[in-house]
Amino acid sequence: MATPRGVVHAFGNPHAVAARALIINTPDIGPEYFREVAAVVNAGGPPDKAKLAGVMRRYGLVPAAGSAAR
Repeated sequence: MATPRGVVHAFGNPHAVAARALIINTPDIGPEYFREVAAVVNAGGPPDKAKLAGVMRRYGLVPAAGSAAR
């Protein structure tokens, strides 16, 4: 599946078991983005939406209105 630049997209896991995703970005934004997202998500408790949005913006990504990272 490919998502063109500028198109709003998301993914989720509605199941009770862990899921994994293979995500390939071109141009590459580097693995550090995913490390930073993982640090926010794995900090304990619900993810801090403002921190997630901040990470996204540092890498040139724009949270969509109504998104979890808003």
